[in-house]
Amino acid sequence: MTESIHRKPTQLATLLIGILLTLLALVGHRFLPERRLTIDSSREGANFFPVPMGHGAPAEFQWIDQANFHYTCQFPQQAAYQGCGFAYMLSTAIASQGIDLSRFKTLNLTVRYTGEAQYLRIGIRNFDPRFSKIEDLNSPKFNFVNIPTRDLAQPIAISLGEFAVAEWWTAAYNLPREYSRADLSNATVLNIDLQGDLAGTQHDIRIDKVEFVGDWISPEYWYLGLLCLWMILGTAYGTSQWLMMRRAHRAQRRQIVELAHEKEKYQKLSTMDALTNVLNRHGIEQFVAALGITRVSASVIVIDLDHFKRINDERGHDVGDRVLHTLGEILSAGTRNTDAVGRWGGEEFVLVCPGTSLANAADYAEKLRHRIMETNFIPEDPLPIRASFGVATSREGQGFEDAFRQADQALYRAKSRGRNCVVVANEEQMHRVTGASKGTWALLSGRFKMHK
Repeated sequence: MTESIHRKPTQLATLLIGILLTLLALVGHRFLPERRLTIDSSREGANFFPVPMGHGAPAEFQWIDQANFHYTCQFPQQAAYQGCGFAYMLSTAIASQGIDLSRFKTLNLTVRYTGEAQYLRIGIRNFDPRFSKIEDLNSPKFNFVNIPTRDLAQPIAISLGEFAVAEWWTAAYNLPREYSRADLSNATVLNIDLQGDLAGTQHDIRIDKVEFVGDWISPEYWYLGLLCLWMILGTAYGTSQWLMMRRAHRAQRRQIVELAHEKEKYQKLSTMDALTNVLNRHGIEQFVAALGITRVSASVIVIDLDHFKRINDERGHDVGDRVLHTLGEILSAGTRNTDAVGRWGGEEFVLVCPGTSLANAADYAEKLRHRIMETNFIPEDPLPIRASFGVATSREGQGFEDAFRQADQALYRAKSRGRNCVVVANEEQMHRVTGASKGTWALLSGRFKMHK
């Protein structure tokens, strides 16, 4: 209770500070630094050149001060339609990759002009791979704005929203209407040229400033960000308060539930048999489930120790456990990394061999049978151990359950045939391996023998 009383003044002070900071942020947006892009001759990779335009005899273009974009144009007396200007490449490395000018709002322009032209045209080429081609110099969209030369007496600010697409470009490429809007998202070339009656006169142009200006963060996004911040903080505060109350009232119950969940989780994750150090039944089922997703065929070997109950009865369960442990070591040592070996229950073990043919699985089972016979399971008191094997393989469209059932039936046959042998369940495939007639079971004991 005391802690809650002391917390309230702190929370109130924090809230007041937050409100004050928000008000300062609302006012402070106008004082944020602006995004600026200056086009001049000193810019890294600057590439600019005069561009002849129109028809008839070209104008005489002459640089006065190239570094400061100062040049003159002299037109013949009887010149046809002509233009006078230059192009500045905004793309420095790849012609199709320019600058995104849509992030800017204003073009600040300072030009000193002497002559009789009516307009100064600012053009921006925008490369759009949907219709622009590098080999076609006119295919990049031509966005432009005309500035009356009388307005050039002082610096002017041009909104980028004033730019429009030239009618001659729209007519020349006859594109759908949605492509006819101005687009500055991939500007590759900046053109500056004169428009109007230029014949027989001389024109002097000096471009002192070409600068694009915009916000790093627009006012809309700035205010939206503040609103979102308050929503996040409010949600976080409310959630923390709710969690604290819930934690206070349900801490003990939650701890018990979490412990129960953890116990259940680790029980499910436990896939190893503690006695034999091979997979347990759950582990084999998980392996088979993953195998079913990949739709890989597999051979199944079911192994059962012969007369294991007699071992437990005559030697005791400790000896029986040692036998099972040693058998687990034998099976683990003989399997590939891609195979799975597990204790299915009691003295019964299962081997799942993905991508293994029936003949190879049968041969492998026979080798394991010999290895078991040759192993001295109880060195201090020798005990002969024998095992019976049933082998099957999954056919196309057949699941593990069917293959396991066939292998289990083959194991039963092995038991009825006198134990200590390998019996293969899949008669049709063993017919191709051994040449025996169909309708038989194959008994392997060192070599193939057929039993009706």
